[in-house]
Amino acid sequence: MKIISVNEPRKLANILLSVNVGWSHEPIGKRGISHFLEHSIFLGSEEYPEPDTEVAKYGVNLSGETQPDRTIFFFSSLPEDAAEVLEILLSLIYSPAFSPEKVEEEKESKIIPAVVKESDYAPWELAYEWARNLIFEWDFRYSMGTEEELRGIGIEELREWHKRYYNKHNSVALIPEGIEFPDFEIPESGTNPEVQEIKYEEREKVIEKGLENAEIVCAFPLHKYDIRAYLLSTLLGNFPTSKLWQEFRREAYMVESRVEWHNGKGGFFLYAGANSRDFESICRKMGRFLEDLRFSQEEVEIAKKTLAIEMLERDNSIYRMENLLHLDPEMRFGSLERILEAIEELELRESNEYASQVFNLEKMRRVMVR
Repeated sequence: MKIISVNEPRKLANILLSVNVGWSHEPIGKRGISHFLEHSIFLGSEEYPEPDTEVAKYGVNLSGETQPDRTIFFFSSLPEDAAEVLEILLSLIYSPAFSPEKVEEEKESKIIPAVVKESDYAPWELAYEWARNLIFEWDFRYSMGTEEELRGIGIEELREWHKRYYNKHNSVALIPEGIEFPDFEIPESGTNPEVQEIKYEEREKVIEKGLENAEIVCAFPLHKYDIRAYLLSTLLGNFPTSKLWQEFRREAYMVESRVEWHNGKGGFFLYAGANSRDFESICRKMGRFLEDLRFSQEEVEIAKKTLAIEMLERDNSIYRMENLLHLDPEMRFGSLERILEAIEELELRESNEYASQVFNLEKMRRVMVR
């Protein structure tokens, strides 16, 4: 297991474990199994059959989340209790009991009702999700599985998925400095998952909802991790000094710039909530805007400060470790401090060069919900 010690000068200990398998790895017939397994893990192990009661002694709640490329488990505790709670969590993750009665009840009451429907999404969310589909070559509509497939997944299928992917070589732990990792036996055997890619024919998708306005997302593929993406996102984002807002504040009621990394590749997303259905004029203006995009030294310095404040605000939440994992999925930096140092060292020339590399209009994907 890769263990990352993170400097955490605070009165709470935040700990996160990531098993690098998620819903983008699920083949047809097994869709939804990662989320199902995540829930089953929290139902108890042989050693800790009632885990909620065990961790409650320390005032702790255990949490989990199934993401496209990983399943994460995390908690916050007092530093003096962290090692004991971590040992309980490790037992659940790597030695779940898979009680038939508990698992079946969880499937019926929690898993099947969570199956995703497009109608569950607001129009702007739907535009984002389809843009992510086109960039990352997955289908968010199957992120929680289908009822038919879930009904075919039982204890044996869960055990097999767990045995295949829940191993030492496929795991990462983020723990505060000074907290000793328990001497726990984690399975050695297993394999790494493969992404189940979906090749979309279209580069543009229009979804008709009968709206008076239009939700537009322009998306660009990023082929390798680059810290400059975060500074570029802030230079463009929804701030009074940001380029995107200055340029489109009359045509759009909201703009946003977002960067994501999954399965070793990334996506850069530009969102505009149009004030009317005249989205074509906004799209044409967006193309001209990106072709002529250049930043000044003052804009770069303001963006560095804005980004530092935004990152530090998130760093003070209980989701500190999850935020760090999202910012640095390959753990190249290992701490927010080193990420901020790298961003501070970026120069104007690097920002302009990176923008010209990212915003290749021939590679752009576009989604409109109207």
